[in-house]
Amino acid sequence: MSRVVTIDEYTVPYPGPDVQRVLLDVHRYAEWWPRPLRFSPLEPGPAAAGSRVGVRLGLLSWTATLTGVTPERIELSYAGAWNGTARWSFREVIDGTAVLYRMDVDPRPLWLRLALLRADPGKRQSRRLRPVFTALGKRLEALGVERVPEPDRPEPRPPIAGDQPAP
Repeated sequence: MSRVVTIDEYTVPYPGPDVQRVLLDVHRYAEWWPRPLRFSPLEPGPAAAGSRVGVRLGLLSWTATLTGVTPERIELSYAGAWNGTARWSFREVIDGTAVLYRMDVDPRPLWLRLALLRADPGKRQSRRLRPVFTALGKRLEALGVERVPEPDRPEPRPPIAGDQPAP
């Protein structure tokens, strides 16, 4: 096994454009992304297509390059310990924004390929992303972004002639 493909989805109670703005700013990931990942911008200035950030996880390091941005997604390429692509996708839902992270990578070092034979990288990645989605919500709150109002509960419908009373 060498290729690793993971897909994780989480709903954050914030508007999609604000969620995308925070996830697009790869140069500021270090300010809010929880450990064990560490990020370091590789050039100054605001993040835009072509922006690169160094990523470190223990002995592993790779470069993430912002390759594409549309209102529905952010695309990245990875080069280094992991080679491949990643994508953040956004979809408005009734209680906020569904954020989907898809990663499709090949581990580069032989020792990592061998280690993955004994592990479930998809499960490990999902465990690591849960705190990221929580931290994303905290970052949006810290920036003063208003939460999407919780949907109203539907009113019970009035009885219709001929309805049988509940036992």
